[in-house]
Amino acid sequence: MKTMDTLLSDVDKLCTWLSSDPDYILDQCGDILTRNEYKEVEKQSGALDKMETLLKIMQKGEEKAQSFFEILKQHQAHYPQLQQFFKASEGSSAPSQFADDNSVITTREMTNIKAKSISMKIETVEHPGCGSSGDVVGQSHQAGFTSLRGSVICADKLSNCTIDGDIDLSVTVKQAPRPHAGTVNQTLPSSQGPAMKKITGQKRKIIDCLATDHNYILQTVHERKLVDDRKYNNLKHQKPEEAIIDLIDHVIANGEEDCSEFLEILKEPDFLSTFGKLKEITKN
Repeated sequence: MKTMDTLLSDVDKLCTWLSSDPDYILDQCGDILTRNEYKEVEKQSGALDKMETLLKIMQKGEEKAQSFFEILKQHQAHYPQLQQFFKASEGSSAPSQFADDNSVITTREMTNIKAKSISMKIETVEHPGCGSSGDVVGQSHQAGFTSLRGSVICADKLSNCTIDGDIDLSVTVKQAPRPHAGTVNQTLPSSQGPAMKKITGQKRKIIDCLATDHNYILQTVHERKLVDDRKYNNLKHQKPEEAIIDLIDHVIANGEEDCSEFLEILKEPDFLSTFGKLKEITKN
């Protein structure tokens, strides 16, 4: 139980790790939380607040704490820092490496090389709201590395090398263009059905309406399989208006069937009561 005690002894650090995706760990804990406990966590407004509340509940009893610990261990791959903690606590000699989209970790080794010049340039692009991919370059004999959001970690090793000319070890991280607030992508498929025409015709109004509570629509389209896990993770880390623009463009790009299902979601009673202007927007 020493590992669990160590983990729970630094609540602030654990809260930070889990707050990268609070809804995921909350869903995994559904079976060990009472209905009231689950609601208490869910009603918190911020990710850190949710995790602080969750951890307070999990420390109420040894049995609940142990169950929570087992859940964290089972789902550690979803949280890179947590995974590194478990690897370190288990005394694993294997390096822990994690890189999300467009991030790079290089751990190349070059030994006993003679050359006129050498180029080991690295170029990547930082994208907003990128999701995890776990791409790793090379193998490392060093400590664990975590590279996030277009960052670069170079842990290359050159030994006993003779280079007559230039050595290029440059690193370039470019910033991807971000959509401007109020900008709507007007690129559309060549043919449009009635649902697609409805969405494109009311696009600006739909964006303004849904952006007031973007998490609600994002969770719903994710549940209904209009977006996959990767797309959902990208969307929920964007600003509200940018996320809705991206979502609507995604739905339109997928064709008439997805557009029709999206419209039906907007017409549901819960949505009409949450977004008062939807009734006028979606009426035939």
